[in-house]
Amino acid sequence: MPKIVDHEERRAHIVEAVTQIIIRDGFDRVTMREIAAEAGYAHGAIARYFPDKQSLLTAAFLQVFQHSHQRTLELVAGVRGLAALRTMSRQLLPYDTAESLRARVVLTFWDRASQDPELWEIHHENITRRRALIRRFVEEAREDGELHPGVDVEEAVNRVSAHNAGWQMIAVLVPEAAAARSLDASIEALISGLGTERA
Repeated sequence: MPKIVDHEERRAHIVEAVTQIIIRDGFDRVTMREIAAEAGYAHGAIARYFPDKQSLLTAAFLQVFQHSHQRTLELVAGVRGLAALRTMSRQLLPYDTAESLRARVVLTFWDRASQDPELWEIHHENITRRRALIRRFVEEAREDGELHPGVDVEEAVNRVSAHNAGWQMIAVLVPEAAAARSLDASIEALISGLGTERA
């Protein structure tokens, strides 16, 4: 009886192999031969799912992004306003080594997306979803009387977005600066700056 292949599982396995190669060696070292060796598949099996390097990088980025986005949604269930913003930031910031390493995939994609319209659209679509979630929390904070009256909602969305993206970059490029205590202090300063109790 022929073996039944779970194509989604195989695709996910290939994407994880690509992610590990990017983390370990950088995107320029990603080749079909390297992926096949990492994943334990025949060379031809990779091309069946991903025709080129761009599709591989896109899949790796989306896997990292969607995992963090889904985990955020799970963690903020039943949480509102500034508490939800704090929870989201703690999830997105690179507190552990694994998340810090996965931030390399995000930075690699940012670099390519800044130069490629197709990748830019993919990134824009996904980051717009995240910004909408931040906006929801900021608006909840306003409804609940938590938001300082001088804080503009869109400015707050930009502030939170830049804060979280900035720490992803720092974790990759200046890892010694991204200690847990520094992340904690940065999140608390961010939340305090938005709240009614700010100095």
